[in-house]
Amino acid sequence: MSFKQSTEQPILAATTQEVELIYTEQQLIEKLNTQTLKPSLVLFTLKVNKKLLARAEQPTPTNTFLLELEFLLKNWLSSSNFKEFTTQINQLIFLWLNAIQDGASTQTILRYLSCFELKSIWGANQSFKIHCFLYDLLAETTQKHQQLQLDYVLNFDANTQLRQSSQLLLSLEDIVKNSDENQIISVFSIHFQVAKNNPIFSHIIAINLSKKITSILLHHIPTDTTLYYSGNLQFDLLIPNIKSKVQLNLLAAKLSRAFEELIFIGNQSILVTPFIGCALFDHSSQQLQDILARANLALESALVSKQNLVMYSEALQTELSQRNQLEKRVLDAFSSDSLTLFFQPIVDLKTTTCVGAELLLRWSESAGPSVYPSLTVEILNKVGKGKLFTRWLVNSACRYASELLQEHQLKVYLTLNLRAEDLYDVELPHMLAQALALWAIKPSDIILEVTEDGILELNETTSSVIKQLADSGFRLALDDFGTGFSSLSRLRTMPIDLIKIDQSFVRNIQHSKDDLEIVKSIALLANSLGKEVLAEGVEDKDCLDIIKKLDIHKCQGYYFAKPMPFEQFIAWAKQHGA
Repeated sequence: MSFKQSTEQPILAATTQEVELIYTEQQLIEKLNTQTLKPSLVLFTLKVNKKLLARAEQPTPTNTFLLELEFLLKNWLSSSNFKEFTTQINQLIFLWLNAIQDGASTQTILRYLSCFELKSIWGANQSFKIHCFLYDLLAETTQKHQQLQLDYVLNFDANTQLRQSSQLLLSLEDIVKNSDENQIISVFSIHFQVAKNNPIFSHIIAINLSKKITSILLHHIPTDTTLYYSGNLQFDLLIPNIKSKVQLNLLAAKLSRAFEELIFIGNQSILVTPFIGCALFDHSSQQLQDILARANLALESALVSKQNLVMYSEALQTELSQRNQLEKRVLDAFSSDSLTLFFQPIVDLKTTTCVGAELLLRWSESAGPSVYPSLTVEILNKVGKGKLFTRWLVNSACRYASELLQEHQLKVYLTLNLRAEDLYDVELPHMLAQALALWAIKPSDIILEVTEDGILELNETTSSVIKQLADSGFRLALDDFGTGFSSLSRLRTMPIDLIKIDQSFVRNIQHSKDDLEIVKSIALLANSLGKEVLAEGVEDKDCLDIIKKLDIHKCQGYYFAKPMPFEQFIAWAKQHGA
């Protein structure tokens, strides 16, 4: 923390790492009076004893501010008015505080201040009084300096130099006191989400990214707003006076456009997207402390819905409350082993026998009404349990595969859906290898499905994980083929063994010529690339008859069987030639 001079009205604040400590004329007059010194006497008779100064000077000074302090004392002139004297004293304060900050001892500063002399026109020596006046100033400003340092550590972020969000309510109180009932006050809670092509970066890059984002925000926000830092790429913006909600929409759009371009930090390029939750202050009934909590609730909704700006409302509060209850149910179900797996048979069309089963997530009856599987996984991801869920899924799949093969002599494979995030996990191949070894099965007994939902980004990390899985002998299936934007790209860049045609194209194939052509084209493409093809959603005989004519190898659907518990699947598989 350094100090700077100012000719403005006195303040004692820390708006950045530079702070100002200055005194007014009235304050200095009162301090002189405390020492029974007449201001008029000090103005015309205060001098610096050059001999004493020579003895106080440092032999080899390296402290720039100490050198400037020496220069000021050597050229000290009596002041013609008290305003000029006040400026001189504030210059002294500025120099001695920065000198101490740069390593000078308090004893050194005291030696310099002892060079001042004050004699009345009748020859009475008043030097000891002026020394007490200056020493008192030194002690007071040093103490204030230490307090400012503590305040800075507690209330400011050292990297962005922004106030911590904990200070927002204090500022809001001051604004509300000086505002009228028609003034609209709002708060933006802004979280920056890093694009998937930058899943991991170092702590140093994270710090520099926060600084870059701060700089861009300060450049694009109105001058009367105040920016705060919450941590983890989250900021709060206090907007003291707006005319309408349209103004907030325009500001949100402006901030969104400001981050459309890549941010470059060293050799790394990073794309961040701002999501904003907004809350307005209502003078009539709302408590001050509610506004930040409401802005954060709106931000949570913005992150879930991937909207640039979400405004807080009572309906949103109800919706988020219901979502929180749902999240609690999912967490309780996961922690109490109330999630289970059902098996949907996979049939080979040539032999009409069961060759495998897809594992599908279900809730145990004891857990109450079930939550849709994809939503269950989404919630587990959101609350940080996604990796634990994958570990549970992999271990369960290997345990079931082992029991099918070794206890029931059923030579069937099991397919399980990986989350897109799993392919960013460099520990995944090792975790799978451990599970295979534990349950004494082979990689060919498990097929790993990658959902074609457009989320997965192929980069150095994911490519390495996928290659390790393929080299270990695991087969990869591309699920929901045709529903995403990059299906063909996946075939070219990933070692896919099995293509699963999404049921949305298969279910009504006998009634839709377009669906028929799409399924026919996918089957032709897959076969030309040497991939196996599986049709999902076969629900009746007419659909099955058409599928059989399209050179599709396997299928699954309600025509054969609905998903079923493990014991039922064992019986069904034995009845169908597994």
